Amino acid sequence: MSETEWQSSTQQAGDALEQALATADPARALADLATAGRAVDAAIQEAMAAAVLAGTSMRRVAEIAGIAPNSVPPRLARSAPLAPYVAAGTITADSIAVARHDAATGRRPLIFTPRRKDTP
Repeated sequence: MSETEWQSSTQQAGDALEQALATADPARALADLATAGRAVDAAIQEAMAAAVLAGTSMRRVAEIAGIAPNSVPPRLARSAPLAPYVAAGTITADSIAVARHDAATGRRPLIFTPRRKDTP
C-alpha cells in the first residue's frame, strides 16, 4: 500500500477545502467545510494510530494533537490498524503492545471466530 489512511483523509480534506474556497455560495461552502472537518478528524485519528504503532506514547500523541490524554484510547480504537485490538470500545496499553509486536513481525491480528453457531 503506497498511501496510508491518514494521507488519504488529508487529501480528501484538502479537496473539500479547495471546493469551499472556489464557491461563492455560503451554504455550499458550509457543506464543503463540514466535509473537510470530518476528513481532518479521520486523518488525525489515523495519524495518531500510526504514531502509536511507530512507538510514540499515548501521552505524547495527546500532547502533539493538543487533546486530553484520556481521549486518545477511544480515538485509537476507531482507527483502522488498531480496531482489531479493541476491547469494550477502547484500547489498552497491553493491546497496543500486542499491535506493535504484530506490526513489527508482519503478523495479522488474531480474530476470534466461533466454531459453531448458537441457535436462538
